[in-house]
Amino acid sequence: MSAFAEETELLTSPEAADLLQTALTGDPEVVLPGFTARLDDLHYRPGSEVTAIYTVSFDTPDGQTTEHLLATTAAVSGEVATLTRQDITLRVWRHPADPRLPGLAPACDPATVLGWLGDAEPRLREAAALHLELLAYRPLRRAVLRASADGEHFYLKVMRPGYDDRLAARQNLLAAVDLTVPLLARPVPGVLISPSVPGRSLAHRLVEWQRGRAPLPQPGELLALLDRLPAGALDLPRRSSWSENVEFHAATARQQLPAETARIDALAARVAAVAGQGRHGPVVPTHGDFYEANVFVEDDTLRFIDVDSVGPGLREDDLACCLAHLAVLPSLDPNAYPRVPEVLDAWQHAFEQRVDPVDLRARIAGVLLSLVAGAEPDQALRRLEIAEHYAVSMHER
Repeated sequence: MSAFAEETELLTSPEAADLLQTALTGDPEVVLPGFTARLDDLHYRPGSEVTAIYTVSFDTPDGQTTEHLLATTAAVSGEVATLTRQDITLRVWRHPADPRLPGLAPACDPATVLGWLGDAEPRLREAAALHLELLAYRPLRRAVLRASADGEHFYLKVMRPGYDDRLAARQNLLAAVDLTVPLLARPVPGVLISPSVPGRSLAHRLVEWQRGRAPLPQPGELLALLDRLPAGALDLPRRSSWSENVEFHAATARQQLPAETARIDALAARVAAVAGQGRHGPVVPTHGDFYEANVFVEDDTLRFIDVDSVGPGLREDDLACCLAHLAVLPSLDPNAYPRVPEVLDAWQHAFEQRVDPVDLRARIAGVLLSLVAGAEPDQALRRLEIAEHYAVSMHER
């Protein structure tokens, strides 16, 4: 059994509950009354760490206490308990004291965030209350929170100190040409605060369009939005695309669907072979994560959110990202997206007038392969099937 398989087996086994109790008490002989532990999520990176998120509960003299604990195989330090079992070393911490995200704990404190907002926007100093919601969290890497005060929403991005400089540069670059909103504040290292982008997401507009309540942006408008990305993005560091990282994504897919290893390997080989043929166009400014959740629509104006990956790249990869995410929407909720297949066909046809169709379809398959690891088993299998469809269709023209 591989080291990863052994680590995952331990973190997902009943034995993990004993380790969590030990982390809380410091004594493996102590049993907390009424102790329960539930595995909420598992994050892993091949060749790196595995991190599990748990909800634990136990009885105290004042009633039942519930906490969120995280256990990782990464070699982190700080406010962590270090435990060893079966030659596997784990570090355990209480959320939100993430050892690599020092800004997460203050960003999860409403009073602190309200103070940050008041410093940036004096009118908010009189806000009666602030509500915080954790929207996304990848342990040791990043988190996104929404802060609501006086009917307004603000978004906090928490990342490892130093990485926030990179995001700030990208956001300022796009805000200067009205492609996103400017930063509101950088209160502490690793934390950026932004106001809401006007409008609603393209995902929401898709639903409204299907109900006959709003027009849907045309593919030409999406291409024009990408073409508006400033030339300064070419001076930023380039990040590898999904197709360039196809072996990494194949590894994560194999971990999610071990019974489908042969299919995954065959798919990854086909994607790599076509993407390596040089059928793509020139390097241009790209968004890097261009799909319906990251495009906002306000009347006839389109803007971006989540600009972390802006930089030099290929237009083919932006378009592949858009189409791959569209392709999985019907399987997530057929009732919510009954007309998405026709949108997918229309947008793909339009995009294939702009870039090489074979190259585009290979890259769509690569993006879909990257989405396998983040899905439940039935959804993961469906995403693999859709990716295979695009790989087969590469030579249908």
